Amino acid sequence: MHHIGRGPSRRSFLGLGLAAAGATTLSLAGCGASGSPGSASVTPQGNVPLKMSAYGSNVRQQKLQRVFELYAKKHGGTVGLQLLSNEAYAQKLATEIAGGAAADVLALFQNIVAQYATKNALAPLDRYGAKVLDLSHLDQEAASGGVIGGKRVALPLGDNAYGVIWDRSALTGLGLSVPEPGQTWDRFISFANDVRKKSGGRLYGTMDDSTDFNGFEIFVRQRGKELYKDGKLGFSKGDLQAWFEIWAELRKSGAAPPGDLTVQTSTGGFGNSLLVTGKVPNFFIYPNVLSSFQALTKNELAVSTMPMPSASQSGHFVRASNWVAVNARSSHPADAVALVDFMLNDEQAASVLQAEFAAPPNLELRRTITYGKSDRVFVDYVELVAKEFARPVPPLDEEFPSGSPQVMTAFVTTSQGIATGQQSIAAGTDGFFSQAEGYLS
Repeated sequence: MHHIGRGPSRRSFLGLGLAAAGATTLSLAGCGASGSPGSASVTPQGNVPLKMSAYGSNVRQQKLQRVFELYAKKHGGTVGLQLLSNEAYAQKLATEIAGGAAADVLALFQNIVAQYATKNALAPLDRYGAKVLDLSHLDQEAASGGVIGGKRVALPLGDNAYGVIWDRSALTGLGLSVPEPGQTWDRFISFANDVRKKSGGRLYGTMDDSTDFNGFEIFVRQRGKELYKDGKLGFSKGDLQAWFEIWAELRKSGAAPPGDLTVQTSTGGFGNSLLVTGKVPNFFIYPNVLSSFQALTKNELAVSTMPMPSASQSGHFVRASNWVAVNARSSHPADAVALVDFMLNDEQAASVLQAEFAAPPNLELRRTITYGKSDRVFVDYVELVAKEFARPVPPLDEEFPSGSPQVMTAFVTTSQGIATGQQSIAAGTDGFFSQAEGYLS
């Protein structure tokens, strides 16, 4: 269950003002933890050198360094930071963990948490009590993904929820409004066709999301299933065909762009997207990137849910896409845990990080921060999903089994082939299942 006591309702969300949340003072500073792996001590030494490895932009680097300065003032010692681009990070981390040279604290993409947990590369965290590592203010359902094989080995750096970014300005110019959260698939399809007609063909009514494995995951969950079950595909060929058919019909009516255009604009960054270039009014994605999109357009952007059969069959969930863990071979594991606790629970740290890793995981501190306009919209959206639409989600090891990266690649290749007319839905579906079952065997 999601422990979020307040937040916007479905009806009020899209009409909310963008005033920042007022600041209040909370006493939630982290306490720390320690002892080498396997020892009885869980008390931090303090005044020790620590290192953290992470991925992201120069802005993230600056924010993390500021947080580490605050930590050092309270706990002594130093915290060094190694930050790489997203593309370079995974390979570098794998090399460092294999060689025993990884940092004390590790930022992790969601799809590699289980990989390192099963190799015992991540320190168990539940041995540190509430006075050491305070988890009481986290969304417990969202945080549960970091429990692998019965052991908590990772914690969320920020909560996220899949959605649709909409161009409010473009829709207003057509006399239309952003679809309300909870919109059904039938209404979405009708709406997309209306956009195409009202714009005189100037706009497509929606992007073609058929190649998006994250969107397909929500769709599968709407049908009462998961992407994977017991390390195998958890959905049927009929589920996949139904997904492809929705987007094929939208392409056929002209409400979605032709496949060739979708493929051409799938690379080159957000600036090359059909949303930013003004050809479609939406973009299906995890909307923690809303501020990045907003920086590329003068039009006002908004966020709503993915279409769904009903609120009780939303398929949505709240889950971190960015995680943090402690290296099992750290020389100062308890102090590393203290740093993690500080990042999650210290008021000053939360004010610095804001929505850098998505919605702050500490639900109390989340409401004290003064966000920028786009981040405020994003955080309100996450709270809305948690309050009205979120359903339990499997732990990360079940959601990302061995072979899942190759399955995702096969999905994208297959869907692009179908969208561009290189293969039929039936042939593409059969081919995908053959490939996927081989990767997961």
